[in-house]
Amino acid sequence: MSIYDQDADKAQQQLDKISPSMCYAKWSQVSMHLTNGMTHSCYHPPTHKVPLEELEKNITALHNTEEKKEQRRLMLKGERPDGCSYCWNIEDQGDRSDRIYRSGEYWAQESRQDIMDAGASGNINPRYVEVNFNQACNFKCSYCSPHLSTAWQEEIDEHGEYPTVAPHNNVDSLRNKNLMPLKVAQDDNPYVSAFWKWWPEMYKTLRVFRMTGGEPLMDKNTFKVMEYVLENPNKDLELSITTNMCPVNQVLFERFMTLIKQLDNVEHSAEVYVPDPYDGTDWQTWDHYIIGADAKRYHNSELPSIEREEIKQTFLQVGQCEEQGDNSYTYEYKYNDKAYHNFSVFVSLDGWGPQAEYIRHGMDFDQVWSNVNRFLDETHHTSINFINTFNCLSLPSLREFLEGILELRKKWNKSIQYALGWEVPEQRIWFDIPLLRNPAWQSIQILPDDYQDYLVEAIQFMEQNKANEDFVDYEGFKDFEIEKVKRNLEHMKKQLSKDKLLRDRADFSKFFSEHDKRRGTDFLATFPEMSQFWFMCEEAEAIYE
Repeated sequence: MSIYDQDADKAQQQLDKISPSMCYAKWSQVSMHLTNGMTHSCYHPPTHKVPLEELEKNITALHNTEEKKEQRRLMLKGERPDGCSYCWNIEDQGDRSDRIYRSGEYWAQESRQDIMDAGASGNINPRYVEVNFNQACNFKCSYCSPHLSTAWQEEIDEHGEYPTVAPHNNVDSLRNKNLMPLKVAQDDNPYVSAFWKWWPEMYKTLRVFRMTGGEPLMDKNTFKVMEYVLENPNKDLELSITTNMCPVNQVLFERFMTLIKQLDNVEHSAEVYVPDPYDGTDWQTWDHYIIGADAKRYHNSELPSIEREEIKQTFLQVGQCEEQGDNSYTYEYKYNDKAYHNFSVFVSLDGWGPQAEYIRHGMDFDQVWSNVNRFLDETHHTSINFINTFNCLSLPSLREFLEGILELRKKWNKSIQYALGWEVPEQRIWFDIPLLRNPAWQSIQILPDDYQDYLVEAIQFMEQNKANEDFVDYEGFKDFEIEKVKRNLEHMKKQLSKDKLLRDRADFSKFFSEHDKRRGTDFLATFPEMSQFWFMCEEAEAIYE
């Protein structure tokens, strides 16, 4: 049994003692969409509005809304909140859901006592935070929407919504659902302001912090966070960003790389001699300390630790004390270390080559791959996690996508890291394939049965290149990764009703015909292996014209 499953077993036992519907993520995890003031816990429940009247009284309402507290109350009573139906459906099928897996994560386990202390009505600092500061984005991904991309909104403003039955990108509909960004300058956004007021307190217990978008490299708050961490290192922090790795201006990527390198190589002062009080004696007789508990752990020193604020003297630089007339001195040992535990880049990549570019319009695939390799080559305590939002257009190039993952894992295996002199090698290449469910016309369930062969082939390839026991060399594919592909295959096999299947295929035809017309793309030239399916969708459109 993998450690992943062992942690889940432990979590399930804990949760069952509280209630059959308990989930730590409802307390300890949050996704905050500051552009429109929406929030939810993990990414499965629907978002809900953070009322401004709640926020004015309680800045933690970005997470601790009254609505979420009611959901917590239901969980403690053993009842199932409706918004968590994704997990309930999986569990009702006899499988283990993310309710269990997320509760088994280390950040959730750390917060157990805080959760019990907060109960249903208390406020709690989340350990796992995802935040969207801005909708600014240079991509127009086929499954995305104007509320998450300025490029999308500009197209809809110019050409209007796409002619699908479901109003996926109708701005008025999105606005009625409170999904469109507030019509205020970002500096006047009350949700962004509340975030920065809460941030110093939230940061103290933060374990995972992920910046999403839009495209985070186009937002100043992203760099503000990175600069804060640089000035306030947190050795327990998993810091990450979800980026397309292909910003509209390469200058933004250069700024990002500069900050990452600084975060990855922070100069620390470890040892200090402190006279208390200064009595004119030789500095070698003064008390000797390690500055900061983190530095003490890093050096495994027997010297006592002292925090900087405890040192009565303030020093302008190594050597001379800053206070005028004080002749005492400090002598420091400097070393370089990271400002975080790990930095992860989540790269959205739903296919390979031109097909990936078609799905995520605006992408330069070669530029993305170049930036990925540069990031890995020039940084140390970092990792890449490819997110393949798995949709019907992902299947034809799935094998190439997996080959790319395997290529990078071989390039950055454990022996390579040891050869570079890295004392603590880590797995640097990860990926996930979460199912796309909306818009429905891009779901894998609208494909003919023979397209399941792509997934069967992918599973065979992964099993042929399976990781060795315990994944000790960081090559190959893990069991749980293979299981995720198998789970997607089982989902694909579920039959839609004939009417829904035809309607979704009709929308597929309407959407991508208009896509090619507006954007100068060519579906059949990009996906020649899907030509028969394309004609099936055109026939469905004729039926529902």
